[in-house]
Amino acid sequence: MDETTLNKIPKILVVDDDGYNRKLFVQILNLKKYHVDDAASGENALQKIAAENYDIVVTDLHMYDVGGLDVLDAAKQKDKYTQVLILTGFGSIPTAVKAMQEGAYEYLSKPINHEAFLVRINKALERRRMEMLVEEQQKKIDEFHMMLEKDLNLAERVQNSLIPQNINNEHIALGVEYLPMIGIGGDFADVYDDHNGHFYMTIIDVTGHGIAAALLVNRVCSEISKLVREGLAPYELLFELNTFFYDSFAQTGLFLTIQSIKIDYNEKIIYHSGSAHPAALLYSSQLSDFVRMESQNPIIGFARSAKDRFIQESRPYNLNDRIILYTDGIIETENKNETPFGLEGLRKSLSAHIDKPVKTAAHSVIKTVKNFGHGDLRDDILLIIAQLK
Repeated sequence: MDETTLNKIPKILVVDDDGYNRKLFVQILNLKKYHVDDAASGENALQKIAAENYDIVVTDLHMYDVGGLDVLDAAKQKDKYTQVLILTGFGSIPTAVKAMQEGAYEYLSKPINHEAFLVRINKALERRRMEMLVEEQQKKIDEFHMMLEKDLNLAERVQNSLIPQNINNEHIALGVEYLPMIGIGGDFADVYDDHNGHFYMTIIDVTGHGIAAALLVNRVCSEISKLVREGLAPYELLFELNTFFYDSFAQTGLFLTIQSIKIDYNEKIIYHSGSAHPAALLYSSQLSDFVRMESQNPIIGFARSAKDRFIQESRPYNLNDRIILYTDGIIETENKNETPFGLEGLRKSLSAHIDKPVKTAAHSVIKTVKNFGHGDLRDDILLIIAQLK
């Protein structure tokens, strides 16, 4: 609504088949410098309403043929912001109340007090102005929500594109399942084959949810991709990432957890280093059991640390062993009794599906988690199952 609309002189229509009353109301309103039209009948009022735009219509309730309710209906159909004041005798108050239920602003009982009449006119004009402002603001809010929804949909598509796809080649098969809590979130993973006998897997979880976490994920994604492709050892990657994250985002109050794994196909060795992330699992195909690969380092971004503060471990693997990486959204999922799924729940679910193709196994585990949760997700969920060949 522009200033011209807000500051224009109000236009008022007075409708009454009683000539004395009609002229009296017109005279009172003219003294206040309003633009005033009058109509001697309901039929004449309908013609004027069709031809002009009125801020207020003051109409008698009972007139021949076309009454005040008809005038009210016509005025509201022409402009829903038009305020209609009903003039009525004492015996017609129930009908006047009905008129208010149908959209009239207020009714005034005859005889009309002049000062009370002008007070009602001023209040009616203020109500019209407020209704128009509210609708204008609501329109802006709706437009903003549409823009935000469009941006969030795009952000969701961008973030989904960052999640690794299922892989199946001569060295490794990868099954990936990702469920963000609200479309976008703070979980992310990166996988990379250097085609020189090494395969890298990295999984992170940014503290928090929503847009802030998703923005950090997108920035961290590019940094991790760069570091991994430099061929760094897992502990070196954590050191470099911690330095970058602390220098760039120390004031945000956000941190991230991470598990970084490097697989050497030639030596059949797994190198792993983690920072405050849930332990990775290595399923031994020979022992039919799981080995925990713990996080050895502090959370990323809390404090600057020297390189020698970061450590990693290594362990051999056999063909058909499986590596399981996951975010804490899985083990922290609660049922209706507020019991968490937990690591034991994950191990049991993995045991039931671990011999299936990794894509099927990952899907089955996440289905189990969702069924256990018995409702909406409370955190982002990311699961990667890798079969070593």
